[in-house]
Amino acid sequence: MMENNENKAKKQRIIIAALILGMMFCIGITIWAVFFRKPETKSLVPDYAPQQTEQNAEPLEDNSRSLDVPEGGGGISLEYENTVNIKLSDKTAYFSYKHPSSSTQDIVLCIEVNGEIIARSGTIKPGNQLKTLPLLEGEADKLSEGTYTDANFRVLSYDPQSGEKAMVDTVAKITVTVEK
Repeated sequence: MMENNENKAKKQRIIIAALILGMMFCIGITIWAVFFRKPETKSLVPDYAPQQTEQNAEPLEDNSRSLDVPEGGGGISLEYENTVNIKLSDKTAYFSYKHPSSSTQDIVLCIEVNGEIIARSGTIKPGNQLKTLPLLEGEADKLSEGTYTDANFRVLSYDPQSGEKAMVDTVAKITVTVEK
């Protein structure tokens, strides 16, 4: 009988030890998640175009005919070079992007590296081009010299009358080279 009580007591100690270890593991994971895990930083896309027109936009010498689109629809036409050069010294991206007058939508151009937006324009009207954009606040500190192939131009389209976001974004693959 005494041996049976000792077995029960031993099993209880094992169960209690396992529960304590499990709780310590859960507490450790919670502490790591709250204090040490790097949070994901995603840039949000606004539902309406920025009120500010892009200051760096330049008029295109372009006499293209407007795209034929159904009522309530829209279309964008774009021309770009697939390389972007970033100079950390002046925190500026240099590239070639044209938004021909044949487009029926206003756009906002974003430069993404590794899924994070590092530069974003103001509203660009059809018939304009863009050659430079300043990097967003703090983004220059996140970049190192070198070439990034996981990069995109993300073109956000907006209705020119209401400023409301269009349903579809355009993504174009680019290569970003960062230098001092």
